[in-house]
Amino acid sequence: MVIKAGNEVHTNQPGPLKRNILWVRHGTTLWNVEKKYLGHTDIGLLPNAKEELAPLHEQLSGVSWHEVYCSDLLRCRQTLEQILPDASGKVKFDSRLRENDFGQWEGLTYDQLKDNPVYRSWIDAPQEVTPPGGESWQEFTGRLDSFLQEMLLEGRPSMHVDEGRESTIVVVTHGGVIRYALSRLIAGLGFWDTHVVPGQVIQVQLDQQGNQWFGSRVTFPPIGL
Repeated sequence: MVIKAGNEVHTNQPGPLKRNILWVRHGTTLWNVEKKYLGHTDIGLLPNAKEELAPLHEQLSGVSWHEVYCSDLLRCRQTLEQILPDASGKVKFDSRLRENDFGQWEGLTYDQLKDNPVYRSWIDAPQEVTPPGGESWQEFTGRLDSFLQEMLLEGRPSMHVDEGRESTIVVVTHGGVIRYALSRLIAGLGFWDTHVVPGQVIQVQLDQQGNQWFGSRVTFPPIGL
């Protein structure tokens, strides 16, 4: 599956020259371990979440963030509590950051679905086939494009930073959301080109040139931290 990257996003408002987006995938759930499809089903993290996410908590403790967004699903809320406890009361929960809704396939594995002809068609062409009772590709990408444009790319007053004209945004969300977002923000990157495991951070730097933003992936945490 190939998704065209939307590396040129237009904005009519002034903004900082650089924005750093820290994309955080939530910690591990039981369904992740069991390799079950997990979309809108609202289950929490494993009991060892604090230990699993402790390294990420330490890495983020030195980050000066300006805004924090989080999926409203429990596994992301619990992740946020562990990695950025100081964000309580300041975070913006947004249902647009939810994983794709897999409908009747939620809680099932590949082995349970591999002989289903609709599932096979969805694997081959997810843009054209929708999981029964689930979310279409157009619905999934539409809400994410709306979030990217409104929350990350437009020049809102709360995002203006005088010193260095650079701001940092933390987004706690899901694997599919991160894959799609990176494919939109980084030229030439496809949906499946990004591998992100539970509890991982991927940093994208957005550079503004005129009325366009150009994204690139940078190392996180920075060398030396």
